Amino acid sequence: MKKTILIPQFSFILVPLIALVLFFLPYRNVNAQVTPGFGGFQTFNVPCTCSVPGTFWIWLTPLFYDSPLPITGPMVYTPAFSTLYMYYEIDVPLTWELGDFVPDAGTCWISVGIGCAPLPSLGVMDDVGTSQD
Repeated sequence: MKKTILIPQFSFILVPLIALVLFFLPYRNVNAQVTPGFGGFQTFNVPCTCSVPGTFWIWLTPLFYDSPLPITGPMVYTPAFSTLYMYYEIDVPLTWELGDFVPDAGTCWISVGIGCAPLPSLGVMDDVGTSQD
């Protein structure tokens, strides 16, 4: 008596059926937060003395983001939140910076007398890369 294998015979029906079921299954819509991008030339920076060590308030001129015209303004880099990519020169003036940021204000605090005061900024750098000197 000859044994027949049923798997190859059913694969012609089973594979398209599984593909159709997977194609028409309900799916969840993903609503991921998209952070705005920026790019600019670092003219100077201020260390945030009352924040996480290594946090800098960085002034970018020109600053390009969400606008056809360049502006000028500050961004905050904090090692607790920001991911730094090559060439790792975040605290070096006269370097170009490119990345994305999270709009936020008041993440850089500096010492003023016996207390601390916030330096306003456009946001906190999320991912940022720098140019070489």
